[in-house]
Amino acid sequence: MGRIAYYVLRIGPFLRNTPYAILFVLLSACAANDAQPTLTPTAVPTLAAVLPTANPTFMVTPTPRPTQTTAPPTSTPTWPAITRPATLTPTSTATPSITPSPTATPVNVNGIPVNQIVIMPPDVQENVRRIYARGQELGRNPRAFSKLGDSAVLTSHYLTRFDDPTRYNLGEYAFLQPVIEYYAGSFRRYGAAVRVGLSSWGVLDPMWSNKEWCTVEEHMLACEFRLHNPSILLIRIGTNDATEAEYFANNLREIVQFAIDNGVIPVLTTKADRFEGDNTNNEVMRQVAAEMQIPLWDFDAAAGALPNRGLGDDNVHLSISFRNDYTDPFTFTMGYPVSDLTALFLLDAIRHVVEEK
Repeated sequence: MGRIAYYVLRIGPFLRNTPYAILFVLLSACAANDAQPTLTPTAVPTLAAVLPTANPTFMVTPTPRPTQTTAPPTSTPTWPAITRPATLTPTSTATPSITPSPTATPVNVNGIPVNQIVIMPPDVQENVRRIYARGQELGRNPRAFSKLGDSAVLTSHYLTRFDDPTRYNLGEYAFLQPVIEYYAGSFRRYGAAVRVGLSSWGVLDPMWSNKEWCTVEEHMLACEFRLHNPSILLIRIGTNDATEAEYFANNLREIVQFAIDNGVIPVLTTKADRFEGDNTNNEVMRQVAAEMQIPLWDFDAAAGALPNRGLGDDNVHLSISFRNDYTDPFTFTMGYPVSDLTALFLLDAIRHVVEEK
């Protein structure tokens, strides 16, 4: 069976919700961007340790462009209006919903309060504890997190430097060093749930999983949970989702529910780009996070304080620095290192919540 024909058969339900022109572009792009990490295992693995990880000699690899090749729409989409729930609307006088573990230390990034980036109100904290408790019953590793995402995640610029002490300097954020040590090993690991061109509808489809590491029937998320056994899942998708808002929301709900059912705390991450034409996908993620009472890593809030929203020349992938040096003002103008720093605050907040007695 031809590759394109196989794709069409596998995503039959998607045909009912997607204009054929867009579908053709997506399928063609997926076929052209079917590349996998350059750091692949030498044999079919049975343990998480042999999955690809970032190598210091590859720390400046460029990130691929997204699979969607059509220009973003210039008119306002006709998607259903989705408004940010009132419980998630930050104000300058709001009391942080999470008390950071440090005391006399910075609790903002580029002047943006951390409680406007890490959204975990009391109901979410309570649900996080429930999910974590379920995960511990299932034997989840409390010191491991996994990544789910597209080319924005499948790069050495995303989080990997925290597993190499020569690649970062926390500066005044040194109080976050225990977070790095607690989750050591997960930062550098790409894992089985990252793929160039990934969109929400491909996450739970076994067709998109890498058969070098996963079984024929396994989708990438089940495969990643089996191999790495995480307690947290960082979800960073949405750039490649140019479809109806409700379709994207339903896909996110299924992904989030799968993680919850398996005792893994899912975290939805907003994005800096507007590749779908406006900010619809971020609003969907905010809504789903509030609805399902899970943490929201609202990186979009931090991106607003960066030049060009922290985006590179393609206006999709984040801008880069060659080292996460938080003593250098230049670092705070680049997308990836600021994203990495806010990730540490997120992981610190979750750890703080689940360890509360």
